[in-house]
Amino acid sequence: MSGYSISALVMLLASLVAAPLAAAEDTSASFDPRTYHQAHIGAPTQIMVLGTPHLSGTPEDWDPSVLELLLDRLAGFQPDAIAIEALTGVGIHSMWAYREAYPDVATTYGGRAMALAGISRATLAMDMPQAEAEVRRTLAIWPAAPTPEQRRRLAALFVAAGDPNSALVQWWRLAPADRIADANISTFLARELDAFAARRNENHLIAARLAVRLGLDRVNPTDDQSDESDPAMIKPMEAFMAEPWLTDLLAEPRFKALVEASGKLTTPRETLETYRMLNSAAAGRIDADGQWLNMLNRPSPNQVGRRRVALWEVRNLRMVANIREVAARHPGGRVLVIVGSAHKPWFDAYLGMMADVKVVDSAEFLSR
Repeated sequence: MSGYSISALVMLLASLVAAPLAAAEDTSASFDPRTYHQAHIGAPTQIMVLGTPHLSGTPEDWDPSVLELLLDRLAGFQPDAIAIEALTGVGIHSMWAYREAYPDVATTYGGRAMALAGISRATLAMDMPQAEAEVRRTLAIWPAAPTPEQRRRLAALFVAAGDPNSALVQWWRLAPADRIADANISTFLARELDAFAARRNENHLIAARLAVRLGLDRVNPTDDQSDESDPAMIKPMEAFMAEPWLTDLLAEPRFKALVEASGKLTTPRETLETYRMLNSAAAGRIDADGQWLNMLNRPSPNQVGRRRVALWEVRNLRMVANIREVAARHPGGRVLVIVGSAHKPWFDAYLGMMADVKVVDSAEFLSR
């Protein structure tokens, strides 16, 4: 066997297995990965996409405790992994390297993570790629009952790798008395983690809190902001967005209800009802038709409407690919995705194409 490379062996086995199938199947039929939904060994991998308003848009005096009933329902899904709308360390590092091409994205979406990583680097003496490699090595041998020192080190590694949301999971899994500075976490970083935790953000207030409740060791960043940034689109897009169609859309009652959802989180019961509404098929269609069909079905300067829709699909496809990578680690398991509600109808459609995936209806699940 030493004469074969792994790739050559895989190709040989694939040809041997595929040959009788090709003879038995109707080769004139168009390929559709959904035909494999019942062909896999074992249970399907269940993925539930929770569309959320961005909690940064809640009023200043908003009380996050209204999320408790929602968290109780989500805990009942018992996810093996939670995916969030945050850039990966790899994505941040890449866009920073290409910051001339992505000047705003590199700082706007990755700036805080890069600043925190810089603080952790001073203690760990690791850059982002080195820290990411160490995170993977650490999780591969992670004990069932880690010591507080081990948790603090893993938190510091997550920060250094550009994943502060997972660092927060480890920080919150520590007893309050153990959330202290040590050889891995400086006093400055400990203070900054507490400040980071205080931000109103669904990645913290839903995903990280749920991960802690369920005993998970991390959340999984799956965002992607690397869709084409073309300066030539700016002025035509500004002109297009200044046309009456957008004002009319924002005034349309059904669409207005989606836009104003972050203001409808005043009690636990109202919060749950708001999430049910946002995650319904009807809300997804209203959102998609309102935002994106309106860019396709009317003329736009230099076709920027169609270009914008194409780039929106690019971003969603890349995010779904990242989610699929998370799901690949849990065949037959459950993955919860927490993302801005505008993404949900696209995610559900794309994930429903995956060979061994069952998309769980989150609105129906929250109604149980």
